[in-house]
Amino acid sequence: MTADFNYDPVTALDESSATGETARIFADIRETMGIPLITSIWRGLAGMGDSLETVWQAAKPIYLSGRTEPALERVIEQCGLPTAETPAPARLARAGISRAQLESIRTVIDAYNRSNGLNLVALAALTAPASGKKQQGRWRTMPAWGSFPALLAREAIDPQTWDLIRQVNAFGTSGIDAHVATLWRHLGHWPGFLSLVLSEFAPAHADGSIAQAARRMITLAQQEGLRLAAWRNTDVVLPDQAHRTLTGYVTSPAQVARMVTIGYALAHWLPPGEHS
Repeated sequence: MTADFNYDPVTALDESSATGETARIFADIRETMGIPLITSIWRGLAGMGDSLETVWQAAKPIYLSGRTEPALERVIEQCGLPTAETPAPARLARAGISRAQLESIRTVIDAYNRSNGLNLVALAALTAPASGKKQQGRWRTMPAWGSFPALLAREAIDPQTWDLIRQVNAFGTSGIDAHVATLWRHLGHWPGFLSLVLSEFAPAHADGSIAQAARRMITLAQQEGLRLAAWRNTDVVLPDQAHRTLTGYVTSPAQVARMVTIGYALAHWLPPGEHS
């Protein structure tokens, strides 16, 4: 099992730099998954020969099955998310977070939760043994995202904010030098929010709650993956590097599972939004 990502999410191909077939696949992923961004697994695969095209060809039927959303819901309900006390409006104001900024923060977190969460269960299915029959899925409803802030490039982030990003990124990992997950760079627009996350969720990291929930999430996602495996395109053989990357991605609690854990914990922690 690979503990950390097999690629660097910070230096992986930037979504806005994609051209040709890669840009077309990225657009298809966004449309199929109902997301406003491409998270790092797909950008990482784009740097591994023909892995992006092959993996997406194999995985797309899983995302279209109508069964990934309910599978993710079951995982979240059962994993035991870490908790923290919801910040009062005055606390958010002291952190420099306005009501409008809070809505933007919620939008970013919700987008990553959908993307990372669906990837966790769908790609677990892609690496699971083929089994069973296709079970009928439910009608898929796509969220509307509206305005979405740009992902900050590393060079656009000041040293103080980057230090905060590295500290919160260490939650659920073995240390400060773990590859930086993309959600934290996106939240770098609001360093006051990152400071609040650092103070409020440090206890859940210290007592192992985040890591424990991520391990539980892996177990649950693997179970859901077995149920979804019948939907994958079995005519496609994954390149060895892609298979290793995906296996680490869906079996290591320090990879996407920790970000699904933290992302949903953040969503539950924040006060209700205007449209909740």
